[in-house]
Amino acid sequence: MTDLTVYIAHPDYLGALCQELGDVSSVAGNLVFSTQEKRDICFASDIWFRAQIVKFESISEAVRILRAAGKYWFLNPVESIRRSHLIAEQLRKLPNLKQSFPISTPLPQIGCFSLLDKNTLVYAQERWKDPPLGDFQFIEDKENPPNRAYLKLWEALALYGCYPAQGETAIDLGASPGGWTYVMQSLGVNVTAVDKAPLEPRIAQLPNVTFLKQSAFALNPANLKTAVDWLLCDVACYPERSYHLIMAWLNSGKAKRMIVTIKLQGATNLEVIGRFKAIPGARVIHLLQNKHEVTLLL
Repeated sequence: MTDLTVYIAHPDYLGALCQELGDVSSVAGNLVFSTQEKRDICFASDIWFRAQIVKFESISEAVRILRAAGKYWFLNPVESIRRSHLIAEQLRKLPNLKQSFPISTPLPQIGCFSLLDKNTLVYAQERWKDPPLGDFQFIEDKENPPNRAYLKLWEALALYGCYPAQGETAIDLGASPGGWTYVMQSLGVNVTAVDKAPLEPRIAQLPNVTFLKQSAFALNPANLKTAVDWLLCDVACYPERSYHLIMAWLNSGKAKRMIVTIKLQGATNLEVIGRFKAIPGARVIHLLQNKHEVTLLL
């Protein structure tokens, strides 16, 4: 039996994750094994803590091992796929993984397991994110949002650890067509949407939404009379420009919380990402809904 930390990698960012970790014992499918436990890894979709690797002889033995270790188990197929599914079929049925937003009832503790070969099981009960593999399966709103960007903010807020409260204030930089503005307004937040392009009319007409037609970078936070509860930014720009924007708001003291998308340019540059990670109190994460970008939670 071996005790390791297992990091779950998105296929497109396997190399970046391994480079970010530095200390990698081995890789199997989307599993990256390490003897080091690091919780500030940007490109891990999920982390399995104190993972166990055990040998077993039969499917029934593997089932007994998992049943003894926890109530619910999610299969992450890596090797011996048919045998893996035969094991999963004999385990307790998983609860419904679909969740409404905002999440009011967290999922129960769900462990994850994989087979590394027909007789080697890796599993962990303690993980970073509630949903298996970090995959938030939200019940989508297909009628109200103007685009699918709302799912990115839903995921970010679920990871943030708290939701906006009724009556709080937000500034949404680069808001058009209004996906993030819609999310905050639906939670009872008073939103100022800032963009040179207009909001979709039905978003602009929502109560507690104010539109300011100008560049996100032209808004000087030092000129604000009071701090806003939430600063949101999903502007397409170079990382350096995002960094200066974040620091301007941080130094002004006019934003209590920030959620900012950092658009990556060309090859993934860990040095650039490291600059954002070095901001005190910041967490930089590659969300399931992110493409070639990461999200800063501050």
